[in-house]
Amino acid sequence: MGGGYTDVVSIPVSDSAVKAIAGALFKPSGAGPFPVVVYLSGCAGLDNEADRAMQKAAIEHYKSKGVATLIVDPFTPRGEMQGVCADLADPAKASKGPEYFGRTSKDALAAVSALKAMPDIDQKHIFLQGYSFGAIGSLTAIDKKNPASQDAGVAGLVAYYPFCFDGVDPSVPVLVLIGEKDDWTPAAKCQAVTGKADFNVVVYPGDTHAFTMNFGKPIDFAGHHMEYDEKATQDAQQRADAFIAAHLK
Repeated sequence: MGGGYTDVVSIPVSDSAVKAIAGALFKPSGAGPFPVVVYLSGCAGLDNEADRAMQKAAIEHYKSKGVATLIVDPFTPRGEMQGVCADLADPAKASKGPEYFGRTSKDALAAVSALKAMPDIDQKHIFLQGYSFGAIGSLTAIDKKNPASQDAGVAGLVAYYPFCFDGVDPSVPVLVLIGEKDDWTPAAKCQAVTGKADFNVVVYPGDTHAFTMNFGKPIDFAGHHMEYDEKATQDAQQRADAFIAAHLK
């Protein structure tokens, strides 16, 4: 598993390439059972500095709230040490996008299934928290058109800057947190999702894609601009906390 994690959980998956992906589970003190957040990273995987900082912050923050965190690594077990951003950004490989998102959808639900088998996890309160690539896969996982979403056991989804695909129809509550100036996964696509119960979109004025990732300085990748916003990141976490708390009742 990437990210420097050593206490690894095996997550069996239905994939001709690998039998399992990996996860690292962090639990609060006490006996449980604990609600849990399943952390699904962006396309660059777990080993870049900005995502590592987010993982650490999520683990420590949710511990303080009495919530466990499962960091999922779908990349390293498949030999994709640097993730799949390069493939997604390559016009010649654009057709691989749906394949990757479908795979991530299955990975997300496989992680939920693995957690449901653990006696110290609250099976009724397993939340997905995805970032960009991970958020898109999570939206696919919980879409009503996905037969696997039925009785999957997901309590809700916190989706950071996802691409809200046409016809998205979530089967569980969703909170979308996205930047107004996101030029990779446009906020307008998520704002256009109407008539869905408990699908809430928060748009941060002036913010870009990956506004929660502290790259040290603004960066451009594959023609997309990304810049960290500390204030928006803190506000997003507070909103995620409120969302999870509301669905723990």
